[in-house]
Amino acid sequence: MATYVLEILDGDRAGETLPVGDRTLRIGRKPGNDLVLADEKTSGVHAEVVLEGDRHVLRDLGSTNGTFLDGKRVTEIVLTPGDVVTVGRLRVRFREEGAAAAADAGDLAVHKLDASRLQRRGGSITLLAGLVVAGLGVGGYLWWQGRGAGEGGEAGRAHAPKAPLAIPGNRLAAAIANCDSEEGWNPRAAGAPFQPTTSAHTGTGAFEASRPEGADAADFAVLRLAEPVSVLAGRTFTLAAHLRCRGEAKVALRAVCFPNGDAGPLRYRTGSAFAVPAAWERVEAVVSVPTGCDRMQFEVVALLPGADAAVAVDDVAILEAGASTAIEHKATESSQTLVGTGSALAIRSTDPENPATLVALSTDSVPPAMAGLQRAGLCVLSDLGVRPEVTATERSFVVDTKGVDALIFVFPAESAGGLLVEGAEPGFGSAPAESEFTGKRLVLGDRATRAMLQFDAPVVCKGQLGGGLYRLRVQSARTEIVLGFRSERLEASELLRQAKTRLQEGRPGQALDLLRELVRKVPMDSEFLAQAQTMRAEVLATQGERLRQLDQALDEAAFFDTRGAFERVAQGVTDVIALYGENNLEDAASANALRERAMKRLAEMDSANVDAQRKRLDALAKAFQGSGQAGLAQLVNSYAERHLGSGLQGSETAPGGSRK
Repeated sequence: MATYVLEILDGDRAGETLPVGDRTLRIGRKPGNDLVLADEKTSGVHAEVVLEGDRHVLRDLGSTNGTFLDGKRVTEIVLTPGDVVTVGRLRVRFREEGAAAAADAGDLAVHKLDASRLQRRGGSITLLAGLVVAGLGVGGYLWWQGRGAGEGGEAGRAHAPKAPLAIPGNRLAAAIANCDSEEGWNPRAAGAPFQPTTSAHTGTGAFEASRPEGADAADFAVLRLAEPVSVLAGRTFTLAAHLRCRGEAKVALRAVCFPNGDAGPLRYRTGSAFAVPAAWERVEAVVSVPTGCDRMQFEVVALLPGADAAVAVDDVAILEAGASTAIEHKATESSQTLVGTGSALAIRSTDPENPATLVALSTDSVPPAMAGLQRAGLCVLSDLGVRPEVTATERSFVVDTKGVDALIFVFPAESAGGLLVEGAEPGFGSAPAESEFTGKRLVLGDRATRAMLQFDAPVVCKGQLGGGLYRLRVQSARTEIVLGFRSERLEASELLRQAKTRLQEGRPGQALDLLRELVRKVPMDSEFLAQAQTMRAEVLATQGERLRQLDQALDEAAFFDTRGAFERVAQGVTDVIALYGENNLEDAASANALRERAMKRLAEMDSANVDAQRKRLDALAKAFQGSGQAGLAQLVNSYAERHLGSGLQGSETAPGGSRK
């Protein structure tokens, strides 16, 4: 077998060569490379040359400024002796060792023709140009064939591309399925870009994603079709592609099913688990189209955790074939329907204005290599090979996702508006949507989207709003999603009826107690909960108005400073507390403060009245004493002690009634 070298053509090292053996040869600016090129346009680790079979393959390693052959940027090529590759701003030639350095263009270089000049010269010149080009093409073909034979034949055949793979029944046009160009594809759908490469499974091209340089570079890439494929609900499709991974890379195929023209949130995203095909390998994902969907998007998702990670894709197919069944269960008590395919689940409501009760189910319990994909909100359960088990009852769905220890329930953002949580102790209470809390049962949504998540034991939950969605993370792999509330509705109806009766009987405090019991115990039915909240607001408004009137009466009492006015205020507040119950006061502290102010002024008035009486009795006792009526003086003094709490000043008498 011939031996080869890389020859530097530019710079002060022009003419230097480096042997190309059977080990990987790295090219770049950093000193650790095998071929160090001191050029600022060359990346630290720019490209590599590896031996695959009897072919030497050059791969760009996600360089900033690219690698070029004949002016065309390449990500992977099979090197042919004489190829001149531009790395940064320097050129490197791949040639046989010992072969004389050839001119850059070679003996069979085809020179550019000035097309505009030929058009002005007329048709005969155009015909002549065509003949020249055709002749050169034939000559080049014969030269290639002879060259291949001269190299032993087998090597020549190894360099020739295989014919593009044609798969009967493929829903994709051949030009798209062959991946020979970007036609029909979106190679930059998310993360790092997929780029065309000439190292293909069949045909002349494929797509490859590699890890870009830089600490902030994306560690994943997503390739999508430019336009989704039309499908029929209930049909089963097999998605297939030939894939190849390098380094620590992993790859998965996905389908995204959705209704045409629907701007709603429902998207069913599922596919194959991440795999590591080291050589070109056909990977498949089988998907059934859920009810209500008539479009399918195809995705290739690559994980690129290391600097040498790369994923290549070629020969893509979407076939109406395979064994799979779409998921569809109805909760008869609410008529809400759980719909899904593979690992993708959603719950559809009966309200056309709010069609989604649950948008999706996912997890953030992912390995480190998937962290970037998770942060971008693009992880799905099928990535981990997890398929939820669903058990349906008349009123609920039990979802068990063995293989993960935490789930993320994705709801429409509006569902978080009335979040209610019950912890270890019985009774629901409100909780901020964007907070961390512990709950055994959670109620959220409204009317047709009302739902309750129920766990075997209290679990830690954390909510996050964003992008029109509410993501609720729960530390549990098993959850019962309750959608029908027939028994709770009956109980709430009875509590509401009793509360109305108590209110009509003039017992608003008991009515508030019943309404509180409804909210804490059975708040599952939105309609009855709304009625209870309206009634409570009306009762509290009446209560607040009465306390406002008493506060105004206290101001008037202070102006006129009459005892009766202060007594009416103090008694009025006492009556309000007795009527409603202190635990039902909307602002108990303010009500008690109002009563204390009135009572304080009454106490001040009583104290002043006692002082005045004491002075009068003291004067009377002194008068009796002065007139020699000691017995009467003693009688007055005794009265003062009994009724005023102390003796009179200056009216002390000796035993037996005589004054000292």
